[in-house]
Order: sequence, then C-alpha cells, then structure tokens
Amino acid sequence: MEIIKTRDASAADRAAHIWAHATAKRDETAPGTVEYEAAIPLIQEVLDHSDRSFLLTLTEDDEMLVFIAVEPSRAETDETIGEMRYMGVAPGHWGEGWARRILVALPEAMRESGFDQGELWVYADNIRAIFVYEAMGWQGTNQTRRHSVTDRVEQKFVRRLT
Repeated sequence: MEIIKTRDASAADRAAHIWAHATAKRDETAPGTVEYEAAIPLIQEVLDHSDRSFLLTLTEDDEMLVFIAVEPSRAETDETIGEMRYMGVAPGHWGEGWARRILVALPEAMRESGFDQGELWVYADNIRAIFVYEAMGWQGTNQTRRHSVTDRVEQKFVRRLT
C-alpha cells in the first residue's frame, strides 16, 4: 500500500476514472451515465485552482484504489481552509476500509499544504459516507445547500487540522 500526494496529470486521469464509476454506483445509475470524459475536467479544475491543490492517492500493486482531491476553499476568504472537493473509492473495493486508510493520511497532507482546517460537502442522504467521515473526526455543521447540478441537499462537515 502506498499513499502519494501528487499533482500529476496521469493520477488525475486515474482519479477521474474512479470518480465516474463510483458516482454511477453510488447514485445507482447505469454505467456510462457519469461519463469518464466529463469527470476529467472536474478533477483537473481542482488541481488548476491553486499551487496548494493536490490529489492524495492510495495504490496497491500499482492500482489506484482511492483518491481525494483537495484545494483551498472557494467559499471562504480564509486561505487556511482546505476543501476536500472529491473523494472516490474504486467500486470493486467498497467496504474494504480504503476510505478510512486515506482519511487517516489526509490531515497531515493538508497541513503540509498550509491548511489549518478542512471542510467538505456531502449529500445529506449519503449515510455510508457520513458514517466514515464522522468516524474519522469530521464534524457535521448545520450548514446545508442544494447541489447546483443534482439539486440534492448537501451538508457541510469540518475538521480542525492543528
């Protein structure tokens, strides 16, 4: 198992592949509904946002199993807040603890990039993800919003990194 912090385009490409498949499985849509080609610019946009943006990846036997895309928060003026924009676990590896493993490494990777606090938004009905985030020290807030594309309710979670 290897955890790597990177800005590499090939890692972004592999992360987009995971994102497309994991999103389709999570939302119980047909494969191909969330197109891989559409996911590439989403991941790349995070990396292009700032020199402090990064992907945290976990690989085993040269296969990326999980990734997290982090950038400075776009909603906050405080430059010390890093936002976890995307996280994806390869669908064939759900339930194996990979999300927890990478979330253990995330606070240090965020601190290395100058962040004192992390934030993320998760669909309020994604109980599986919320359970994992809470177990890893993320705290839900009362702040909610509607996702701009899906119109589903999202809840904000935060975590102090220092």
